[in-house]
Amino acid sequence: MIILNTQGIVLKAVRYKENDVILTIFTRKLGKIVAMAKGAKKNKSTLLSSAQLFSYANYTLKKQGNMYRISQSDIIKSFYDLSYDLEAFSYATYITKLVESSTLENQTNNRLFVLLAQTLYLYTQENIDKKFITRAFELKFLDYIGLRPVVSRCSNCGERNSDEYVFNVYEGGILCKECSTNFTENMKIDITTIRLMEYILSNDILRCSKAKVSKYITYELQRILKQYLMIYIDNVNFKSLHLLHELENEKGVDKGE
Repeated sequence: MIILNTQGIVLKAVRYKENDVILTIFTRKLGKIVAMAKGAKKNKSTLLSSAQLFSYANYTLKKQGNMYRISQSDIIKSFYDLSYDLEAFSYATYITKLVESSTLENQTNNRLFVLLAQTLYLYTQENIDKKFITRAFELKFLDYIGLRPVVSRCSNCGERNSDEYVFNVYEGGILCKECSTNFTENMKIDITTIRLMEYILSNDILRCSKAKVSKYITYELQRILKQYLMIYIDNVNFKSLHLLHELENEKGVDKGE
């Protein structure tokens, strides 16, 4: 029997029978896996805290057929408090579903693992712009899965010094003023938004979280990334953000998800 130890973050937890839980875990060493946590729903179970959504823990895994079984776990951070904050919970649900639906089983991606852990941590912090952090996550996520948009030069001719750019999802990035006339479905983009995207792609998300970004630029980033995700990511799911979006509209908050 193969026994492995690895850090992991729970992306999905489904109750099985009376006290068992089937977990989808994004791990450092194995990538995305499915694992059984036997008896995890019992009140005195040692697996209880590490078998919940968003839990970040060290897992001891035993391979059994096509599935792993968790024999032991040590919690690093439960992120349980996210469930008390609608905004944080909605965004955390969204990014974990994004990772779950866009990664293959047993394919490691350590940069994405660290990004997910750091972003969940940021959602628990006060005075953090969670909407902007989610946009930064989306952009870095696209980079880490090999779908990085071109924002440092024209994606068509390579021009770096144009005084005006547009963004074209289908061309994979920005287009200079001259090239933009050759393409349809261009999206307006502020030069400040382009510079921000460059900054996000060049720095870790903890550093990015300290940036002061206007609501307008955050919204423009959201508008562009939403279209980009819809084109390049199969079955991208924004449902977890719908209630949050409705509540923001009721309060008269700027658009954005």
